[in-house]
Amino acid sequence: MIYSLRGIPTRIEPFFVVIEAQGVGYGARIPGNVYEAIVSGGYDTAAKEFSLVTRSVYSEDNAQLFGFLNETDAALFDFIRSLSGFGPQAAMNLISTIGAAELLSALRGQDATALTKVPGVGKTKAEKLCFEANAKKAKLDKLATQLDAPQKETVAASDDLVVQALISLGYSLKEIQAAAPKVKKAADAPENVSRENLQQWIRLYLRNL
Repeated sequence: MIYSLRGIPTRIEPFFVVIEAQGVGYGARIPGNVYEAIVSGGYDTAAKEFSLVTRSVYSEDNAQLFGFLNETDAALFDFIRSLSGFGPQAAMNLISTIGAAELLSALRGQDATALTKVPGVGKTKAEKLCFEANAKKAKLDKLATQLDAPQKETVAASDDLVVQALISLGYSLKEIQAAAPKVKKAADAPENVSRENLQQWIRLYLRNL
């Protein structure tokens, strides 16, 4: 089991990174805030080390590594995976799409509608997620307390490539193009897509997809 990883990012794209540590390249699935953190610090262009809190997930024919900025995000990933019917892919999509804070808020408030923003999570699945999470309310409350505490994150956030990010989340290019005019007219839309506002752009698209 790999619990943490520190090395130089040699490949970075929305929701995936390769970090080289002692001559070995480790590929890890990552949520949007990790991607933003890496590129905002110039890690994609300079030989700087970056640290991840990691989780290893094994199946009969596969082994995957997932990386997070802090232990709380990783613990939330573990919590979602512990619920009946929800695996690592679902957990990562939830965290990547709406973020740890909003996800915890939705689960604690039994807000199934907020969860339907996530690709592949319809009303029935969102309601099941709320029900399963409520059965472990004590654990959920503990995670919320951890989230409110100061978090040791490696760096700040940033990025671009909105279309690639949305496609990675499961949306088609046709859907993204159809939503684009409404998104760009939104009052709170930034002037340009940048490394600093990737998640803001994703949230704007999610309102219209």
